Amino acid sequence: MIHRTRVFLCAAATAAVLSLFSCASGPQQIPSGLSVAEIFQRAQDASDQNNFTLAMRYYELVPQSYPDDIVHVTWASYEIAFLYHKMGKPREALDRINALLDQYTTNGDKLPPAPKVLAVKLKTRLEATLKSAS
Repeated sequence: MIHRTRVFLCAAATAAVLSLFSCASGPQQIPSGLSVAEIFQRAQDASDQNNFTLAMRYYELVPQSYPDDIVHVTWASYEIAFLYHKMGKPREALDRINALLDQYTTNGDKLPPAPKVLAVKLKTRLEATLKSAS
């Protein structure tokens, strides 16, 4: 009787752990037809759960699905760079930030100002990180 109870408890604990990990990883397939607001919300939810790869996949949908929505495309570009920073990949983050800031050089009057302000601040932090690492 005690052996059965122990086996049952071990099986229940294993199922609970597997369930927890499957929820934390998020969906492997991203549903099609999401609005830009839904994409951003799901990306933020994934980021809040430290699932940066999934968050990045959502943000990468924005220019593919809404290429004419320059405001959201710009914000998505910034968010991807910031996710690289959060992942501990300063070189990739800096490359993305520089590409975003290049867009402001050519199309700055059409782009929202806030991502640029944040990008400049992040660029300073990333350059300092890379300098201290070398």
